[in-house]
Amino acid sequence: MARHLACLDQALLDAIDEAAARKLDGLLVSMPPQHGKSELCSKLLPAWYLGTYPDRRVVLTSYEADFASTWSRKARDLLEQHGDLFGVRVSKESSAAHRWDLAGRQGGMSAAGVGGPITGRGAHLLIVDDPVKNDDEARSPTFRENQWEWWQSVASTRLRPGGLAVVVQTRWHRDDLSGRILEQAKRSGQSHRWRVVRLPALAEADDPLGRSPGEALWPEVFSAEHLERVRATKSTYYWRALYQQDPQAEGGTEWPDEWFRDPQLWFDEWPGSWRVRVIALDPSKGKDAKHGDFSAFVMLVVDLEGNLWVDADLRRIDTATIVESAIEHQRAFQADGFGVEINQFQELLADQIWEAGTRRAVHMPVFGLNNGPSASKALRIRRLTPWLARRAVRFRARSAGARLLVEQLRDFPTGAHDDGNDALEMAIRLAAHLLRPAADPPEFDRVIAG
Repeated sequence: MARHLACLDQALLDAIDEAAARKLDGLLVSMPPQHGKSELCSKLLPAWYLGTYPDRRVVLTSYEADFASTWSRKARDLLEQHGDLFGVRVSKESSAAHRWDLAGRQGGMSAAGVGGPITGRGAHLLIVDDPVKNDDEARSPTFRENQWEWWQSVASTRLRPGGLAVVVQTRWHRDDLSGRILEQAKRSGQSHRWRVVRLPALAEADDPLGRSPGEALWPEVFSAEHLERVRATKSTYYWRALYQQDPQAEGGTEWPDEWFRDPQLWFDEWPGSWRVRVIALDPSKGKDAKHGDFSAFVMLVVDLEGNLWVDADLRRIDTATIVESAIEHQRAFQADGFGVEINQFQELLADQIWEAGTRRAVHMPVFGLNNGPSASKALRIRRLTPWLARRAVRFRARSAGARLLVEQLRDFPTGAHDDGNDALEMAIRLAAHLLRPAADPPEFDRVIAG
């Protein structure tokens, strides 16, 4: 068995056991085209599963009912051929490709198209294999929304207690089914209930198989040289999505992806000495803590060589929580300056943060930053280019906020959110002011407290 398929095989076995123990809801598998994921997940897995658990039900769905039935038939034929190994056989009375049962047992398999009805008695194993047919579907907001509604109202409701959902796909779009499942899990605090197996065509840093960067996923079939030739014929968008399983925001992005992938740009511990430490806050409007913009805190250290060490906290939180978080970050970080955007309502927020810190005996050197009209935001964020280009920005490893900040940087200017980018630019501006106060830029409105 190929190394990457052995890894996936073990992940499937572990996930089935953890789901039965009520510790896991699903497994998200993303791999490049023609790398064997459907053969393993939609043919071998259901045949083995029903042989091992003959009283359980399997539901297999795909972008078309006929495609799902094709894999269901292959699983049925495999079990008809080797059922004696498990002591089971396919029922002669119920053996259609789209629905078949085991003779004398409760188990069997059903196949359906994504978006259509799923009939039967539910599923102990729900497999969604290639839910997106092509790029037209992937880029259609209506299609993605309809597919999500189907997942929420039809597919996921068929899963029995202790059952496992397996979503297998080549990624087409950041907002596809896998992307939405992950986003919902994050919002609901249920990320631990989903496991991700992401296997890019060419290895990157921290590869799950232990490959060196640039090593092919299945070199016996698709060599690194072949994949590099494929890469040369694809746009960055399609290469990142279909082959590296890392879909970007649609449209062109400002900065090359390799600017963020060097392992040396990620750190575990803050530097032992520094020139200045600052925090910058780009607050949301505080009106929708579930679906609105992020409130972005960026913690930044300028070391003795002038490099920038960055951590971040990006969350959808209301105004009261913003104030509490500001106090907590300052107490932990002991920044020399705390910058707060003061456009519109935020001037009052800056005062609230300073007053709350004073009441709690937390030193809050608050600076109000007037960022000007929204049309200038992109111009301000583009000031990050020289720092990023010379690899002078380092990001804190094992920090969810830092990873989200990097996602926003990679997606700029076409991403859905740029709150972290804005806060990072503010932090650099504030640090420059503290190091060279005579060169006060015009965006500073006033010092709330020195």
